[in-house]
Amino acid sequence: MSSLHRHAAIIGVYTTEQAVCLLRSSASLQLEAVRSALAEAGQPARLLDGLVPLDPSPWGTVPSGHMYWAEQLGERPQTFLELGSAVGGVAKAAAAVSAGLCRLVAVFWSRTSDPGGPPADWTASATDDLILGSPPVHGGDPLAMRALWTRRYMHEFKVTSEDLARVAVDQRHKARLKPDSIMGRLGELTVDAVLASGLLRDPLHVLDCPGENDGGYAILVASAEIAADSKTTPVWVLGGAEASGPSLYAAGPDRVPLTDGPVRASADRAFLAAGVGRDEVDVVGVWDDSTATVLNTVELMGFCGPGEGAQYCRDGHLSLGGSLPANTDGGMLSNSNCGESSGLHLIEVVRQLRDECGARQVPGARIGAVQAQGYGTHTHAATLVLAAD
Repeated sequence: MSSLHRHAAIIGVYTTEQAVCLLRSSASLQLEAVRSALAEAGQPARLLDGLVPLDPSPWGTVPSGHMYWAEQLGERPQTFLELGSAVGGVAKAAAAVSAGLCRLVAVFWSRTSDPGGPPADWTASATDDLILGSPPVHGGDPLAMRALWTRRYMHEFKVTSEDLARVAVDQRHKARLKPDSIMGRLGELTVDAVLASGLLRDPLHVLDCPGENDGGYAILVASAEIAADSKTTPVWVLGGAEASGPSLYAAGPDRVPLTDGPVRASADRAFLAAGVGRDEVDVVGVWDDSTATVLNTVELMGFCGPGEGAQYCRDGHLSLGGSLPANTDGGMLSNSNCGESSGLHLIEVVRQLRDECGARQVPGARIGAVQAQGYGTHTHAATLVLAAD
């Protein structure tokens, strides 16, 4: 994606209540989020001329088809896709605004439990089928496949369970500084507590993985003209990119990405488009469907070398006060996992760049990056680079 330097800005963000079970319709959450984001920006709904609904049903699309085509066309990352995440959705909305196709776009998402069914269990990790409506592959579920990938990552780079646990401990501490986080109210974690939480799928413990909950959000992307007339301080979209590869869940061991693949491809393109170096980034939102994913993703994004993520975390770089504070709201592990949670990572980085995060604020934050992935760890990825006004 070509440079988007200060042609499009995020001018409004909003998160609905995030809770284990909200007895509301998904549509009502989406409407609340879009209307409230417009109100924050001080913009009337009549100016909204672009919509990016991320809900795969009934309005959106499912990116599983991209995985199929990536496998058929040489197993290399495909870097132009239909919408798959909030991060990719905002990048494309910014490109559309920059090209003059629209002036004000809402990117939005929500998920609710069945009001007639039991509430989601926060301690149970997500086990959605690989492709919606299909049975798990060879008797395994995504969590089992993620555990197999984690075991290989730990073996290749000599990463320990204690190394993984430190990520959960760090993100819980940040969640404690966000009053409305789901897990923050449960108190600080210790490495021993993570290791004692029980195995979900060896080697992943309960507290190495996020649970599931309900909630929604909206993000407004606007032209420079509208941004200049908004109530909020704009956060500019400097560059963004997506990439997709063959399904990790169906791929052989020689195709499991540890040092390359869609995450690296999307990050390289996004930083190139933005004209920003990794050392200029002040705060980052990193996909955290497990603690191991966080460590490998900071490697793939180029913030440290292959296999150096565990030491990078041990040295405090990802913590508040470190050189690259990550998931400062607690992330999916401790703040909220409402399904397409990359939008929550993005909103947290936007609020950091606006200097709105109170006790967890990164001082002087000017450049932020957000990364999303899904449909299999590292299978479908997007990266966005943002700048304060």
